[in-house]
Amino acid sequence: MAEVRPVIGMGAMTEIISDKAELQKGSELFDGKQLTNLSRFENRLFADAAGSGATPYKVSLVFGEARSDVKGRCSCMAARSRPFCKHAAALLVAWARAPQAFVTAEAAPAAPAGSGGAKKSVKKGKAETGDLMKAGVGQVSTLVRELGLSGVASLGADRPEQVRSLGEALRANGLRRLSARAVELAGLLDAAAARTGTFEAPVYADLVADMLLTARKVEKHLGGDALEPRHVEELIGKTWTKKDRAPVEGLKLVEYAFSSKVTPDRFMVRESRFVDLVSGGHYSEKQILPANLKTVAPKNSHAGAVLQGAHGGQYPGFAPHRLDLASWKDAPSVDRAALERLVEVALPDVGAVMTAFQEHRKDVFAPDLLPVSVRAETLLASGTRSQFVDGTGRGLFLPVDPSLEEPLSTALEDAKLVAVLGDVGLEAALPTLFPSAVVVRTPEGLDLRTLGRAEDVPVSPRRRGRVRAPAAPNALPRSGWADAARAAGASRAAIALAEVRDELADAFASGLSAVSPRTVEPLVSRLKELGLEKPGALLEALAQRADPAERLDDFIKVYQVLGIALVRLSGAVQVDLSQLESVPTHPSIHVQKPEEVLTPGEAMVRRARGELTRYEAAAHAARYYASLGADVLARQFYPTWSDGAASAFVARTVAALGENALGSVRSALGEHHSRMVRRTALRVLGAMGGVQARRELDAVTRKGHDMGLRLFAKETLEDVQARESGEAAVAELSRRRKEKAVPLMQAALSETTKDARGAAVAMLADLGTVAMPVLRQVLHGDPAREVRREAAEALARMGDAEVLDRFILMVQGRGHDDVEAKHAVYALGMLGDVRGAEALLLAFVDGWKPGVVAEAMRSLGLALLQPALDLAERRPEELERKAFRSVFENFQPTDLARALEVRLKASLEHPDLLARAAVYLKVAASSTAVGKHIAQRLMEVPALAADKALAKAAKKLL
Repeated sequence: MAEVRPVIGMGAMTEIISDKAELQKGSELFDGKQLTNLSRFENRLFADAAGSGATPYKVSLVFGEARSDVKGRCSCMAARSRPFCKHAAALLVAWARAPQAFVTAEAAPAAPAGSGGAKKSVKKGKAETGDLMKAGVGQVSTLVRELGLSGVASLGADRPEQVRSLGEALRANGLRRLSARAVELAGLLDAAAARTGTFEAPVYADLVADMLLTARKVEKHLGGDALEPRHVEELIGKTWTKKDRAPVEGLKLVEYAFSSKVTPDRFMVRESRFVDLVSGGHYSEKQILPANLKTVAPKNSHAGAVLQGAHGGQYPGFAPHRLDLASWKDAPSVDRAALERLVEVALPDVGAVMTAFQEHRKDVFAPDLLPVSVRAETLLASGTRSQFVDGTGRGLFLPVDPSLEEPLSTALEDAKLVAVLGDVGLEAALPTLFPSAVVVRTPEGLDLRTLGRAEDVPVSPRRRGRVRAPAAPNALPRSGWADAARAAGASRAAIALAEVRDELADAFASGLSAVSPRTVEPLVSRLKELGLEKPGALLEALAQRADPAERLDDFIKVYQVLGIALVRLSGAVQVDLSQLESVPTHPSIHVQKPEEVLTPGEAMVRRARGELTRYEAAAHAARYYASLGADVLARQFYPTWSDGAASAFVARTVAALGENALGSVRSALGEHHSRMVRRTALRVLGAMGGVQARRELDAVTRKGHDMGLRLFAKETLEDVQARESGEAAVAELSRRRKEKAVPLMQAALSETTKDARGAAVAMLADLGTVAMPVLRQVLHGDPAREVRREAAEALARMGDAEVLDRFILMVQGRGHDDVEAKHAVYALGMLGDVRGAEALLLAFVDGWKPGVVAEAMRSLGLALLQPALDLAERRPEELERKAFRSVFENFQPTDLARALEVRLKASLEHPDLLARAAVYLKVAASSTAVGKHIAQRLMEVPALAADKALAKAAKKLL
């Protein structure tokens, strides 16, 4: 069979399409981005072309054996009167200019109307394909040697584009891995030529080494040394027929991740990731279709079901092994037994993960990522690079990805971590686990919790992880991998080896002539100190060779060996569990024990400056509130009861007072308090239990206009009643709630249309806290703004304090997205959490939508008072704004006077007493009664009365 020719120049195009006017029109169509869904299958190219009607034209090209034997077909009217219409010409131009934009399809799309169907062609032999591959391999080998000799400093301006064009041609020639690496290399060379601060020498050295080794492997294959099928899939790629797939049966699969995404070239890829409960192996099921194809039913998620007795065909390749599932016996729900088995087949600890990953890395042609499931007990939240820690204290790094924080926080809330599922790869030379799901233990039993829609969860791309370091001006920057290892707490040996490898990569980027005896002498000494005598001796010997070109092969060998050794050393991180403490609302999330205890306000300020993580701030708050004692907490609604992060802790502590706490609870349930205060009061009743608590909860379910609080009271009452009836009743209540929620959860995460997902979200909002984890996933990951907004409003009505950070960020980003910020303001007001007060205050004093923000601030009530005073102390210039001064007019005079008097007393020994006193006078002036009271108290302090300016201002108020 003929194949699509890999390279078409202008001469070849005019030979195929003699009508230059039509060819010009085709170029204009291509430049105007009028072609979509570009794909290729065997000897044909396909695309959709925008036309005058609502439906795009179907256009294709069929390549014959001869150079000019190309047939154009199109569903437009013009195609009936000429060999090539402008749409067919545009498709030829697209193949000539951007072959990388074409996806290799598993089957041909439907033939264009009126085309007469697909034309049979003569089967083509393997000789031409082999010749093209040999030519591509030769070009790669030449490129690698040239780069090895010259380095990147003396690159010509056109070199990156030449490498990129080579990568595109390699793809057309069937050299999948070499194509991907060449395109990535072109990006690095762009950075090197432009000195943009993103060039990374170790990444460059890794890429060049990988290209050389891959070229050698494919060259042997073409010479008769056949590749293993899994290497064929990884290095070359192939359309595997049914007979190529190995039969598998007896699988017992549980889905732990599902993705549904559209590629840049408009192909829809839907994928399920599974663990086999029999062997512990990882599998995947994929559906790849043109994005606009409506005739094929979309693949659905298998979430919540066990596929028992599954059988079908397994594609060649590495784990996760791709399956063509034929059938399975039945699909019961993922019950306790299935989850216990899932934990049982997981790797027992981090050490086992590192052993498996090191074995995986020994095959230099294996994919960058290895799927794993591993038992773990703790998430150590530490700065930018956290770790999963097993029971022995061995840690495995998480990626540097802030977007992971919310999904993990949601999954681990009020639950004990048992196992993690995801992919292990390298990021900044550190073995890193990119998680997709966790297994947790709750009071109701084990639960499998995914970390969001797979296209939005921060898992590693199918390439090496990066940590970029800024560069000095006019210099190629170091990558900082050794610095990353040092910051992550890697062993001294790992840091030393990373430094050696960094220096070797820097030398290689300068050209092999820089790998001289003088350069390598200190590196050889350090390698010998690390017990790596053989690599050290080889490095020393290659540097002695007079011809730099003769150093390439052994340099790559040394560099690869050191990379394997670095994986082994950098993975050995031991965590001192005795120096950790858990976060109150997340028993499996731990932080380092603080040397000092900060007040919640101080912790929030430091967190805003990036000095504390959210979990460290929560740990400080818990310690501070614990020091107050139950009696003080029972009386102090602000900020304690209004702090969503402290709500659960406060509830447990105050509930210990028994019926003595009922007076505080009844007071807190008053509608003049913020919603978070009232929600905390309901939590206190839930923790107390007993007849009186049930009566109070029942009363709340019957009164008030706040449907969110009424729903929470109903849930809490059901929890109390079930708990007092026994474990069986608790389990049955949990089962009934999940039974209602699971179908809607699946729909909210995996339906293909935003309307269907939005409808599921709306119904989940009526189910209460059981729906919170999925609604958070939707909020953080759904591709449709409307669906995310529906989830945000539902979570705000439920009083979910876990999403407060997202709302704060949206308000802070009001200059970028005005609409999202407005909805976030409403949500912060509805939550009534004191931690959102400052974001609202700053928006208000800036004059941003004052009516909207003022309404939200009124919902906070007294929760706004202390943050407003904090802001006045930190930024007294804001009091010159009438809008900010007006905030204090909304508080009751007695509340404002009491708060100012407490602050004045606390500031008497403060070095900024005079400045603070001036602030208190300005705030007090918002009320005549408060002004007189504070002025009188101020004049009773000799140091203040002696200040002429303060005395004058105080007398004016008096």
